[in-house]
Amino acid sequence: MALAMIGDAGYKIFLFLHILAVVIALGPTFGYGVFFSVLPKYPRAAPAMIAGMRKIDRLLVNPGMIVLLVAGIVVMATSGSVWSGSQFFIVWGFIAIIALFGVQHGFFAPQMAKLQEIADRDLEAGDTFSAEFETASQKIAQIGAATGVLIVVTVFIMVYKLFL
Repeated sequence: MALAMIGDAGYKIFLFLHILAVVIALGPTFGYGVFFSVLPKYPRAAPAMIAGMRKIDRLLVNPGMIVLLVAGIVVMATSGSVWSGSQFFIVWGFIAIIALFGVQHGFFAPQMAKLQEIADRDLEAGDTFSAEFETASQKIAQIGAATGVLIVVTVFIMVYKLFL
């Protein structure tokens, strides 16, 4: 009986929304490193690229993570007794999304705003970035790489369902 629950249309729709939210919300963030890699060659484009990344965060990442969380909860709730909140992959998923919300709002949003201010200031003085810009962008890149690893590991754990 429990396995029949995961064949239910409601379960499948919310599973689709859960997966789609991962792609839409978190996929674009993997491209941010590429944008940062071209900034030294095109410094005048920095304010626009950073503004674009911040807009992606506001319009895709933040709402997408909310959809991801809500759809994941509905998937678990509509699975009958197939998935429970105590299973490792579900606990990991909750920890990961909470960490992602925290790093997004506690680190990336303020750091990207600061980086945009620094870029604007630096470019008023010339066509090169200051050491402050380089340091800030390196810190963002390092935390971004760690966040990317968390996302990839989480997708693996959710798909493979470790310890089942």
